[in-house]
Amino acid sequence: MKPIAMILLLSCFWQGWSQQNSEDTERLYFHVNISNAQTLIITEKKDNTIAVLSMASDRETQIYASHKIFRFKKAYPNTKRDLLKTVYTISTDNPELLGSLQYNFPDKYTRVGQFFTTENAYYPNDYGTTSPVENLGAPYPAYDLDMIMAPEAWGITRGNSQVIVGISDAKIDSLDPDFKGRIRNYLKYSNATKGLKCAHGSSVAAIAVATMDNGYGRAGICSNCDVIANGYGNFNDIEQLVAAGAKVINASWAKCTMGGKYKENIQERIKEMYDDGIIIVAGAGNGTDCNKDGKKLGDSLYPASFERVISVSGVYTINRETTDQVFEHEGRNLTKQVKDRRAGYFYVSDQGTLTPTEIEKGVQMNKAVDLVAPREGYLLGHDICGEKTRYGGASSSAAPVVTGIIGLMWSVNYCLSSYEVESILKLSSKGVENLTGNEPYKGLMGAGRVNAYRAVKMSEQMKDPLATVGISNRDFYRFDFTLSSAQNSIEIKNQTFREDATVDFKAKNQIILKPGTYLKPNTNGFIKLAIDPNISPKQCRPSPIKKYASYKEDN
Repeated sequence: MKPIAMILLLSCFWQGWSQQNSEDTERLYFHVNISNAQTLIITEKKDNTIAVLSMASDRETQIYASHKIFRFKKAYPNTKRDLLKTVYTISTDNPELLGSLQYNFPDKYTRVGQFFTTENAYYPNDYGTTSPVENLGAPYPAYDLDMIMAPEAWGITRGNSQVIVGISDAKIDSLDPDFKGRIRNYLKYSNATKGLKCAHGSSVAAIAVATMDNGYGRAGICSNCDVIANGYGNFNDIEQLVAAGAKVINASWAKCTMGGKYKENIQERIKEMYDDGIIIVAGAGNGTDCNKDGKKLGDSLYPASFERVISVSGVYTINRETTDQVFEHEGRNLTKQVKDRRAGYFYVSDQGTLTPTEIEKGVQMNKAVDLVAPREGYLLGHDICGEKTRYGGASSSAAPVVTGIIGLMWSVNYCLSSYEVESILKLSSKGVENLTGNEPYKGLMGAGRVNAYRAVKMSEQMKDPLATVGISNRDFYRFDFTLSSAQNSIEIKNQTFREDATVDFKAKNQIILKPGTYLKPNTNGFIKLAIDPNISPKQCRPSPIKKYASYKEDN
């Protein structure tokens, strides 16, 4: 008997993914490099659409005139990177516009790429040099925030102070403008003035929670979340943050062993906290050979490798295309820092496929990894402490990305359980392990690369009595997925759950299986879909802080 439990017979609907009113116009967004853009005259028409007149070609003018254009502007007006200085954002109702332009003028229109955004995407004044508005913050690109669609998430929420983020790390500079007045409690405070003990904590905390819109530094992902800071290196540091009221805790540190004879006790305590709605997010590590066998891939570090800790590793962000930064070395073509790849350097074949120059070198990858996130960005703490490297990072920078996103998710829906938060993060992520160059790490890169907008949007939909929670376009062969509080319906389309994947979805009104849905778990997996009319709206607020006994005293 196949391990699929259908609690209620579900009817399938065959309408389109979204049926728009005939009066509505779908807006599509593209980035495109345009050489000699000065030959184009851009004007706004009375209906708020854009007219484009080419001084170089009547044919070019005709192509633009035959399509509706809603936006035409420089994508990165603050950038210092030559490749991005000629990138424009074009919004239209028909992708044939870009296809026709590129076909007729192949030397002028290059690197065409479609992307998704929202009309209310929010860019603060300290976003970085990839902002489409003036940047008053640090003069570094925000590829990390671009990649996770942070501005689109901020169009929904920028956080809520009832969500308390705990940072277990080194010094967080209390006098820096990005932290002044932001940390409600320092359980421990370091006065280090140089080195990583000075820089690391502020760099990590800034990614998750730095003040936004202050014309300085960088924008934190959950800038309105409350913050508690503590030291690092032991589970006691995490316990103290929990005792102080932290809801989500970031641990951007890793050890080959943890707990000694109390390791099982720590594991049980973590599970208890998770069940109580407290999540620990930890960096997976940075390529440590814990097993002393000359191999780093697959080795486990802690606390990231404990069950019920969300383990985060990192991927690069800078180059969107595999051909963006190709250079020759010893007669071979190489590229580096390609978006959504784990390795830093690759050999590039004539067909554009990538092969890592060093498979072992890089951040930790193992079966405990749950998600990957951008590993590089502006390092505020390194800047504060005078470190030479002010842009970069590793898994220490990837973990607080996820921590900040969780803060946003609970800001829009505090009722989500830990199981739902982790499931939404994975369901809304982008699959990356099958991308060219990532083949050696298949099965070690987690569920995918996080997307803040999709995760926050899904979290919001879960509590909306009129919304449909959409799950689509992924193929999961492992991980556990639980959604138990959908206030209306869940829709599954072009989606696969197979092999070891487990699914436990519950909605108040309906669960819709659309075309392309494939449910085939093995004996280790299961599918359980249920309708529960008793699911009701809740007003959830922080609970009184639970007092846990010391894990060393437990049996």
